[in-house]
Amino acid sequence: MSELRTHDEEARIVGALERSHAGPKAFRTLSAPVWRAGRLSEKDKHLVAVAIAQITRCAFCIEHHAALARKCGATEAEALAVSYVSAALESIGEGTLSVAHGTLAIEDETAVRNTAIARARLAFAQAVFATDAIAPALVWITAAAVAYAQSDDARRQTLHEQALAADAPPEALDEAYAIAVVLRAGAVYAHTLHVTDAFRDQHA
Repeated sequence: MSELRTHDEEARIVGALERSHAGPKAFRTLSAPVWRAGRLSEKDKHLVAVAIAQITRCAFCIEHHAALARKCGATEAEALAVSYVSAALESIGEGTLSVAHGTLAIEDETAVRNTAIARARLAFAQAVFATDAIAPALVWITAAAVAYAQSDDARRQTLHEQALAADAPPEALDEAYAIAVVLRAGAVYAHTLHVTDAFRDQHA
């Protein structure tokens, strides 16, 4: 993507692609229904998307959904809370996550077992998941969706069960997983801006 374009300009290019090419049109058909309020509000859906976009490493998606979350009434503290859920889960790497009485535990990988960094990592993750910036159910819903985006089904199942224990509706989890499906595709789709750049006269 060009550093000379604003996010809004890039969004307009993406919108034009969706009106004129089969692949982008199909993505729009996949994506559009996912953002309608259901058991998750539009605000919460875009917050979940911000967290997932951290995992898919899509700068366009992060900025896009952060802006939409803000328009829906989200605060910076809420957006940072979901972002740090992703950071905490990413820090666990191949470690095994478990939850007891609402508190995270980690069975550390051999490389860091019984080390200061393993203890610090656990304290970091526990602090992140104890945030009061968003509701506990949304913390666990977001975490389950992030684990799905990480392709870690064992971790996803653990977090899914904890979300249910925190009174998250099953349908809200379904909606969060749908967001992950769209964001995984969207991370690649956003990079088609590079493709369109190659086919446009940069001096026009």
